[in-house]
Amino acid sequence: MIDLRERRRQLLNLTITEIILILLFLVLLIAANLIQINKELTKQNEQLTLQNEAYKSLDVDAAQLVQFRKFEEVIKDLKEKNGEFTEMDIEEIISELVLAQEKYKKIKDKDIEIAMLANKLKDYDEAKELLAYYKKRYGNDKPPCWKKAGTIAKPEYLFDAIINDTGIILTNTDFRYQHRINDRKILPVNDITEGLTLSAKDFLDQTKPVYELNKETCRHYLLVKDRSGNNKNHFKKYLSAIEDRFYKYEDK
Repeated sequence: MIDLRERRRQLLNLTITEIILILLFLVLLIAANLIQINKELTKQNEQLTLQNEAYKSLDVDAAQLVQFRKFEEVIKDLKEKNGEFTEMDIEEIISELVLAQEKYKKIKDKDIEIAMLANKLKDYDEAKELLAYYKKRYGNDKPPCWKKAGTIAKPEYLFDAIINDTGIILTNTDFRYQHRINDRKILPVNDITEGLTLSAKDFLDQTKPVYELNKETCRHYLLVKDRSGNNKNHFKKYLSAIEDRFYKYEDK
């Protein structure tokens, strides 16, 4: 209690000059602190200005700037949580991420390729079973290009072919298969002569485009009638020409 009174007495004993000096000192301290704060704010503003100018020079809008900030956060997270990236700079990290993306794409592409090969193998097994069936039932290893709806391999004929004593006469089957009229229109048959007798060479030349069109996948069938008489060698010659281009059924 006595000390408190003593202190008050000492404070009251201060001269006006001393009090002014103390107040001035306090003002100087506050001003110095405000100057330091102002300097720090100015420095931060300058840094922000430099960053904004840098982004402007890159033609970056506000949305892209947000994305860049997210990217910086991702890089920071990688460097903190993944020891592999700790000592890398941004360019090296980006290179590693791009490489990882390319590897992922290759792996994904491989998976797709393997799936496609598996499907092809399945299709191949099914095709092999069908070919075995065609071979056993019809003696041929290719399915008919035109087959009757609801059947496995019952053919519908592209032409009726008559082998007479001088050559081959072809007639289209539109009257029998009206549902095939549009199918015939897309085939290369415009140069095939109908209703007139063709030599073996003319027949082979004119029917080659049809044969080439689907030779790896199927064959068109011809219904063959023998009107050649007793000249069996002649018949076999023209039948052989037909077999070079088509599968056939002999109407006896």
